[in-house]
Amino acid sequence: MKTNSQILQLAVKYHRANRLNQAEQSYRQVLKHQPENPEALYGLGVLAQQCGKPQIAEELLGNALSVQPDLLKAWFSLGNLHQTQGELTKAQSAYQQAIALKPDIAPLYNNLGYALQEQGKLDEAIVSYQKALELEPNCTEADVNLGNTLNTQGKLSPDKQLYYAQLNHKLGVAREQAGDLQNAITCYRQAINLQPDFAEAHYHLGVALQAQGKLEAGIDCLQTALQINPNYGEAYMCLGLIYQTQQRLNEAAAAYRQGLKLINPHYAAAIESKPVSEFVPEEYASPQLELGEVTVGNYQFPAIPPVPASEQKRPFFSVIIPLYNRKDYMLECLASVLAQWQGEEEMEILVMDNASEPPLYDLVNAIGGGIVHYYLNSENIGPRRNFNRGIALSRGEWIHLMPEDEYVLPGYYSRLKSSLAGCPDSVGAAFTGYENINEKRKVVFIQKHQGMNKGINQNWLQRIGVSNPLNPCATLIRRAAHERLGAYDLVNLYTPDWEIYKRIASFYDWWCEPEILARYRQHSHNMSSEVFLAGAQGEYYRMGIEISESYLPEEYCAEITAKSRHIYSHRCLSEVAIPLKVDNLAGAFRLIQAALKIDSSAETVGKLFTWLATEEAAPLRNAIASKLISKSANDSNSEETLKNFYFAYP
Repeated sequence: MKTNSQILQLAVKYHRANRLNQAEQSYRQVLKHQPENPEALYGLGVLAQQCGKPQIAEELLGNALSVQPDLLKAWFSLGNLHQTQGELTKAQSAYQQAIALKPDIAPLYNNLGYALQEQGKLDEAIVSYQKALELEPNCTEADVNLGNTLNTQGKLSPDKQLYYAQLNHKLGVAREQAGDLQNAITCYRQAINLQPDFAEAHYHLGVALQAQGKLEAGIDCLQTALQINPNYGEAYMCLGLIYQTQQRLNEAAAAYRQGLKLINPHYAAAIESKPVSEFVPEEYASPQLELGEVTVGNYQFPAIPPVPASEQKRPFFSVIIPLYNRKDYMLECLASVLAQWQGEEEMEILVMDNASEPPLYDLVNAIGGGIVHYYLNSENIGPRRNFNRGIALSRGEWIHLMPEDEYVLPGYYSRLKSSLAGCPDSVGAAFTGYENINEKRKVVFIQKHQGMNKGINQNWLQRIGVSNPLNPCATLIRRAAHERLGAYDLVNLYTPDWEIYKRIASFYDWWCEPEILARYRQHSHNMSSEVFLAGAQGEYYRMGIEISESYLPEEYCAEITAKSRHIYSHRCLSEVAIPLKVDNLAGAFRLIQAALKIDSSAETVGKLFTWLATEEAAPLRNAIASKLISKSANDSNSEETLKNFYFAYP
């Protein structure tokens, strides 16, 4: 059993890792045994402030100080809380209490100075900032605040105004990178106040306002930046993103195009040399390809033919972007690739339009005309056949298949080429770290591939074989691996990417580039959302496991498959809540069936029945009870009843 001291250490660890629920539980566990533990009270107070509960935070911090009046960090946090709430006199008092306890901490004087400044006590604020800089000469925030206060008094020379404008901007960038948008915006506005023609400050203010969802204000700032510096390519790119968010897609395409011309000279030269062409569907019809089959294990997969012999040099990359009707994020995806395009010998870009209605040629051409190869299918052939058709048409040594709602970050292709150009032929695929973002562009998940080193990792098959930590936007596949092992399975509609990754890992090494270089977007209109609401993913989890079981290396097959079945059966049970939220009982039943088909062990069954007893499972539990009650007692044990019972395991 853990001691209170150990529980408190664990709470602090959870808190620092931003695991706030576990931190709160641990703090409260300490207080259950020691109601006046000042560290636990302080921790809960800070946590309450983080969660936007200022009154509770003030009460808890006050309780901590009543127990331990010399708890410096509690006075500091209380001062910050009061300042955030606009209670400047109380903030001033709290900071002064902290300074009385330890008069040699620069941030205390800086924060006290700001509380005084906001009250109009400028001379006292200046003294406090100067004291902070005396204690810590490199305290940027105190230096910035001192300059802003002196400027308010009209005491800055033009040179000093320029210096402090740049310092405000630098601090704003640091705040924005730390996710503190509000203080970043304050810094950018101070920089503009000091130097009105500071284009970078206007640009970064526009970016920060866009991130807050204040789109029109963001547009105004970006347009001001462009008035000051008409060649500011990044400002055009951000304008394109805002117009895209507003569904002003023609304006978005024009902004992206102008931005790309300014930031990528290869792009500028290519589009200037080729006029924008009219759309003639017949000219862009994708070839009708009949792909053969290749057998791997006990299964057949579509075969990819070798690249036809030609005197033309093969590009290093083939980027394939499949389209079908959706255009909300397509321009951003294309722009992220075109920004890194280094010429036809380096990269070809294939857009595979799967019979969109109307065709998406005009938008693609508006940004990629002269560079992008646009193919239009005469009919919808399904997403996987569309993927495979793009791979078969490609000529690059490395294939990057990227859905149109995902995108790459700067440096993706250059970083991978520097690694893969000299890698051994044993490497059949590569991957980078990535982030998931939501519809508001907030990062909701980071995949850094912990424990993986840059280069070839010998334990990769055991990791990818058990579960899938990848997303297509972060993955490259060597075309030669496709030629040997085939393309995407046409039967597996949800996990074909995981299956093909396992297939390649069974015969090739993989290259790891751990840096975050791509982004996957979670939104309500992607295929995953539809599948999860229908509860259909479990059947494909099982399919992916059973296919790979036929070709995994014999020495690893049993262990990998057993672990995978365990993980995915439990994942099915955890995902039952998704169809339940939309009252889709059939989808919930389907997931439970899939869980038991994947793994019918006592542990899985036990977990299922434990979950069925929870409040969350009440709708499903009631449906099961109703189904059983509706059967007459006479046939309750009949073969027909067992056949119709949803939990019958075949």
